[in-house]
Amino acid sequence: MKQAPIGDGEAAKVLQALRQSGAVDRHEEILDLEITPFGVGALADTYRVVLHRSVGEPLSVIAKMPSKNPAAASVAASLGAYEREARFYLELTPKTKVRVPRLLGVIGADDVPNAVLLEDLSQSHVPGDQFAELAAASLEQARHQLALLQAPFWNDAPTSRLPWLHRRLGVPIPHIVERMQRSWSIARETIGADLARDERACVDRFVAKAGAWAGGIRGPCSLVHHDYRVDNMLFGNGEVVILDWQTVGWGPPMFDLAYLLGTSLEPMTRRLTEREIVRRHVDDLAEQGVAWSVEEAWESYRAAAFAVLLMLVPPIATVKSNPRMEAMYRRLIAFGSRMVLDLNALEFLPQ
Repeated sequence: MKQAPIGDGEAAKVLQALRQSGAVDRHEEILDLEITPFGVGALADTYRVVLHRSVGEPLSVIAKMPSKNPAAASVAASLGAYEREARFYLELTPKTKVRVPRLLGVIGADDVPNAVLLEDLSQSHVPGDQFAELAAASLEQARHQLALLQAPFWNDAPTSRLPWLHRRLGVPIPHIVERMQRSWSIARETIGADLARDERACVDRFVAKAGAWAGGIRGPCSLVHHDYRVDNMLFGNGEVVILDWQTVGWGPPMFDLAYLLGTSLEPMTRRLTEREIVRRHVDDLAEQGVAWSVEEAWESYRAAAFAVLLMLVPPIATVKSNPRMEAMYRRLIAFGSRMVLDLNALEFLPQ
């Protein structure tokens, strides 16, 4: 059993979890586990695990494990991110048609799951490109998946009471505000230096008022992915597969749509298309039994225009960093602040 890049103990847990779930027969002989790093995640370490079996073709799975980076692991632990993702796959995916990788097993300690083993789609699907504008057809597929996620849980009281769901809007978020202020104090003179003057002023104002804004958000609620952008999606075989459920939570549904459009479209394209996209989303929800007016949805979308800033400013100084990630932050924080300005959303901040 190969040791690098994870040890024999972790590899044994992977195999045990696959046997327990039935993905691998309990009596099947495994000759070797080939383990290689896979992808770049901010909070978790992901590996492609290939099981060489005595009978049949090799089986490959994706193992998403707690990060070995102390800073990233500390942030993830403080957010409950590892357990949350596992519980989402175990408890909520059976209730929705949203396309996610098939769950093949979970790993945990003391009955708390903290790692997931997932269907390997790397041979048939490709990751989204966060540096390119998302094509209209792919954007529509991603938006439809969002409706499939939201509709079954719309204002659902039992789901709203799940203690492990993440909450960022409609509740006090002092820990997020503290992280945001600390991160922006560092990034303001680096990443922030590349922003236009009005964009930088927009971020300044939001960082100062984010707590009051988040606590004042009201309206219908459902499941929220909280990081719904193309870096967390796979495209292939005519479908979009949604990844990375570590921050799944409860909140206003337009948060994810605003975040998707604000991070996927160039500002000019977004300005020209966002009203029609909101209308289509309302129609899609209606087909699944959710009654919501276009006017209410549009105002909720405007109020959620800060989604990009709320998600991306706090982790700037704490997640694992590399040149690609820093370039992505520069691009998306500029997009997010421009979205706020275009939608005149500063009026939603306390004076």
